[in-house]
Amino acid sequence: MNAKTRRLLQWTALVAVALMAGYAGLRVGGSLRGQNDAAIVEAPEFPFKSGDAFPDVRLADSLGTETGSVELVRGRHGAVVLFLDPNCEGCSAMAVRWERGVAEGMIEPERVFGITSAGPALNSKYRVAHALSFPIYQDVEDAFLQRHGVVTYPMEVVVGASGTIQSLSTDSKTPIDGESVRALIEH
Repeated sequence: MNAKTRRLLQWTALVAVALMAGYAGLRVGGSLRGQNDAAIVEAPEFPFKSGDAFPDVRLADSLGTETGSVELVRGRHGAVVLFLDPNCEGCSAMAVRWERGVAEGMIEPERVFGITSAGPALNSKYRVAHALSFPIYQDVEDAFLQRHGVVTYPMEVVVGASGTIQSLSTDSKTPIDGESVRALIEH
């Protein structure tokens, strides 16, 4: 079984487990309230917290050249890291939001990059389709998902020059405050 098929099976299994857990939670919640209407299902917690060190995992660029995530952040003296899924509308909105921020000079283009579990060819198509100037890297081993529990998409993580996570968000609509982001990145 090749790596792509294995990743697809892992992803499918994760989605199936999440759906079953969500359904079970709905049923248990209704039973506890003595009714069968839908319970509110909360989004999963962020896998990281402000103040945590940004995890170092292997990422591949569009040519397949591997580098470490921490090396990418440090080489940029801090960065906005976007966790994206090419099949997610909210992810596209977040990516376009940050591209607009780059175009308007709110943030330097080299300080933004995306991470997906998709391969280089799909990432390249995604960049072209959304006219993104910043790079998108492949999480080669799905390490952010498998080892660090990243299941929330889209997610933006502002990582300071020190390699420490400064803020996290799933907001794909609010305008970017470039001054605040730069201050966080320089921390």
